[in-house]
Amino acid sequence: MTRVDFYGLPEVRAEARERFAIRLLSRAWREGLRSVLLLPDDASRDRLAEALWAEPGAFLPHAHFGASEAARTPVLLATPEGMRARHLLDDTAGLLVNLTDAVPEGFAAFERVAEIVCSDEEMRARARAHYRFYRERGYPLDYHELGKKGS
Repeated sequence: MTRVDFYGLPEVRAEARERFAIRLLSRAWREGLRSVLLLPDDASRDRLAEALWAEPGAFLPHAHFGASEAARTPVLLATPEGMRARHLLDDTAGLLVNLTDAVPEGFAAFERVAEIVCSDEEMRARARAHYRFYRERGYPLDYHELGKKGS
């Protein structure tokens, strides 16, 4: 059964979520997990693709979900529309990092889902709704509070 981890960040800005997502993807890659980073739109996907090229210390091999090289690439970048338009790759069932506002379709095909939450109240409210959704369906949940405000 898919395990869902929530990561609470002390920062308010969306860039903090993206930086933490890159850290999770780096760790998953080192552990040999294939990952999908789910982004809200094409502009976000393209921005994160550039950030993955510039990752300090190590390039993260990545491709757009559905690209010809996706089958042999450890990190895939997707939008909800892109994932709906294609079946998940058979061996993609590693980590799904969700940076969208909705519970992702097809999340149960993954071993793990990561929901990254900034301290913005609107984002926290959405995260609480996601948490309830997963809990009501019996998925194992963990919450990790990362740092404290002002520290």
